[in-house]
Amino acid sequence: MFQGAVTSYPTHADGVHPLTSLWQFCVSTEAWLKEDDSNVILVHCHSGTVPSGLFIAAYLVHSRICWTSEQAAKQFRTKRQGGVISLPCQLRYLKYIETSVIAGDTPEDMKLLFSKITLSNAPAFNEDGSCKPYFVVYQNDEEIYEFESEESYRSEAPISFPLSLQISGDIKVQFYSVSDILGTQEMFTIFFHTFYINSSVVRFSRDMIDGAHLNTFKQF
Repeated sequence: MFQGAVTSYPTHADGVHPLTSLWQFCVSTEAWLKEDDSNVILVHCHSGTVPSGLFIAAYLVHSRICWTSEQAAKQFRTKRQGGVISLPCQLRYLKYIETSVIAGDTPEDMKLLFSKITLSNAPAFNEDGSCKPYFVVYQNDEEIYEFESEESYRSEAPISFPLSLQISGDIKVQFYSVSDILGTQEMFTIFFHTFYINSSVVRFSRDMIDGAHLNTFKQF
């Protein structure tokens, strides 16, 4: 089928795709379309909307059909009914593509030291308005660290968790709250790529964090 001109890339039904997959797709697609004016591409994923949409939007930025990640996300929403690229992690990775295109560089798995996580305040997830944090750190889809707090927090004061992790590539930090009554609840998730970290301190506001950006139940 298609004379063997088929390539598959790792995707995730939720969250974001590996940055190397997005970048390789952009490079491969651009080369294929430039090879012959009659060449076309067909992009499909399991759900048929957001996973493939993020790849298409990344290509629009990489090829400079759209000059910004915001324009690419808007064009995808306009052309693909029901397709919306709206999660903070998806918009962040789309911005990563734009940043590399402008700079003329190729993303790499930069090694960094992950030394601490600080929450500006305790989200209200448990029955008494507190939270008992439990979090897992993933590197390139592999779990590398997990931590469960022995105490619950209910305050507007910052909460810090010291770490000492060597990290590189795609990083995912998944936070939960543990309760004897409500069980384990997913609080929020942060995705980032180490190549684009250029400061010793990185801050994510609520609207930049998956699961916290909507704040539907006023828990943050």
